[in-house]
Amino acid sequence: MPVLLQIPENPNCEPLAGQVFQCRTPPRVVTHVLYEYAGGMEWCPLTGVDDQGRLCAATACIVEDSGEGACYLVVGGEWGLRLKPPNVTDSWDLTNLTQWGIPYLLLGGQGVDLRFAD
Repeated sequence: MPVLLQIPENPNCEPLAGQVFQCRTPPRVVTHVLYEYAGGMEWCPLTGVDDQGRLCAATACIVEDSGEGACYLVVGGEWGLRLKPPNVTDSWDLTNLTQWGIPYLLLGGQGVDLRFAD
């Protein structure tokens, strides 16, 4: 199933011109990602953000990447993904400067750097 990834200008992350990925697996909900933070790799919570600034699920599916082979594509809502530092219990907030937004992630196909909800 093809996925068109296009992120307009928004308060969460940088915009992204359209990219098309071919999903090879059904999407699965993701709760954490192993991400570089404070000089090391840490398990950071993540969520999606829709076009109204509301939270939505972050999901991942396996896609083919010409340079890497099979990868996990992690996406959120129309405004991308939002991450926060590990072990932080603050509510999700687009104005919280300790949190950050990114359009999407491409991670290794083994799934070792993702925590799934199921």
